[in-house]
Amino acid sequence: MKIENMIPVSLGNVPADVLLKNCRIVNVFTGEIEEGNIALYRKRIAGIGDYNDGKKVIDLNGDYVVPGLIDAHMHIESSMVEPVEFARTVLPRGTTTVIADPHEIANVMGISGIEYMLKYTEGVPLNIYVMIPSCVPATDMETSGANISAIDTITLITKYPRVLGLGEVMNYPGVIDVNLDLITKIEIIRHLYKKIDGHAPGLTGKKLNAYISAFIRTDHECTTKEEALEKVSRGMQVLIRQGSVARNLDALIDAVNITNERFFSFCTDDRNPYDITKEGHIDNMIRRAVSRGVDPITAIRMATINTTKYYGLRSMGAIAPSYKADMVVTHSLEDFFPHIVIKDSRIVAVDGVLKAKIMGNRRDRFIPKMNGNFRTPHITESDLKIDVKGNRTRAIRVFNNSLITEERIFDIPPSDIPDGGQDLLKIAVVSRYVPEKSVSVGAISGFGLGEGAIATSVGHDSHNISVVGTNDHDMVSAVNRVIDLRGGLVVVNDGRVVCELPLPIAGLMSDLPMEEVAQKIEKLKEAARSLGCSIEDPFMVLSFVQLAVIPKLRITNLGLVDVDEHRFISVGVS
Repeated sequence: MKIENMIPVSLGNVPADVLLKNCRIVNVFTGEIEEGNIALYRKRIAGIGDYNDGKKVIDLNGDYVVPGLIDAHMHIESSMVEPVEFARTVLPRGTTTVIADPHEIANVMGISGIEYMLKYTEGVPLNIYVMIPSCVPATDMETSGANISAIDTITLITKYPRVLGLGEVMNYPGVIDVNLDLITKIEIIRHLYKKIDGHAPGLTGKKLNAYISAFIRTDHECTTKEEALEKVSRGMQVLIRQGSVARNLDALIDAVNITNERFFSFCTDDRNPYDITKEGHIDNMIRRAVSRGVDPITAIRMATINTTKYYGLRSMGAIAPSYKADMVVTHSLEDFFPHIVIKDSRIVAVDGVLKAKIMGNRRDRFIPKMNGNFRTPHITESDLKIDVKGNRTRAIRVFNNSLITEERIFDIPPSDIPDGGQDLLKIAVVSRYVPEKSVSVGAISGFGLGEGAIATSVGHDSHNISVVGTNDHDMVSAVNRVIDLRGGLVVVNDGRVVCELPLPIAGLMSDLPMEEVAQKIEKLKEAARSLGCSIEDPFMVLSFVQLAVIPKLRITNLGLVDVDEHRFISVGVS
């Protein structure tokens, strides 16, 4: 597109390519509703006003028009579908732009995984921007499939225009302790004037000051109003998260007021296919915020312009001349639902149904190579024995809809677990990346599983295999089935696979349509519930049990981790 060709359209001297008539336009700059027409030229907005001529005219009959919605921080891999299928799913929900951090596939496949996400999505009518993962591996307390060095970071950020900066710096102890490799990456990024995303759950006071002094300016881990307000007061952009497990909007939305709202954005972080198809995406967050008393235009700003202003996306997030023609048409701002979604001046979805054909780069060039990096042999029951001293057991306590875990002590020796009467199960993590077995075994509480076992190859962030079970036989069967599938989710009972979902793309993503994946996940959850599981989404909760950067207790293939102390501790307690 040439500016010289758009100016005559803006002046009204040349008909618009597309003319949207009878619009009520949400102006995110002034907070007002403007009535008028919108003239589009190529993929841009040429003007707003009393335009009358267009090669194609669409009468919106007084409906509201808002900018295309933006997810400020997310992981496409958590949708469990490949990136083009993800685009097909979220576009009808009004999401036209995402800031994606591919650190899940990077931990499995390294640079090839990041380039898969970038190259495969070329030409997709969803603006997919990427943050280069900062912590691959996430910590030194697990075995990962790859390492992203400072040199790799420079290469990627200079090679690909869609790379905006450095992904969430989850190793906050490494920042505070001045880990030189991590600090080197940060120095590189800040001297390139790129953005640096944060991940600092519960960090406060001088430690928060130290973390932010490393030029880290966002955080999506706030769980309380007080935490969000402190981080905003120290200059951070707080990304309010509504994922599938971590659902923080209700707890944080009261922190937003007329004086600070521009420093808040919406993000989903990790949202599974069932929740996307049933509840929605960023559109769901707008509806929920409005139901909690937030002014609709403020909610729309948090879903659009606030994010683009922070990340420097100068042509997105508003309806104004020269901005991209990415828009959502809705009948109501209070009961926000995308009626029409316009991307690059063309209608791509109507009433939640995709109308445009969406193609990515050739699938056959990439998917066969994303084989999950599985090198581990099958395990046996002898690999699951707990041989530690102590007459009491230290267990990880998990909860519904929370990433935070607690420590619980049970008055039974580790050799006696699992103990169904006390909801004390055995958990194991098996590294997928090494040809020799690397297995750690511990105890977990809160799942409520009465029989059988569940296993998954999705385990943030190194994505080793994790399994929870009531007996060693079923746990072994579940792990070995995941290995045979080269990645997947599995429910086993009496040595028999009850339900499964193969994840052939890096052991993280399915090659099936989103609707089929959502149906299979619901069947997996039903299968787990039939075995007594009390967790609403046990696979999502299990996927975070390895994440050794969120308090309090985690388990990796190398052992039980006290996150606050950043050290390994024993399952047995004297």
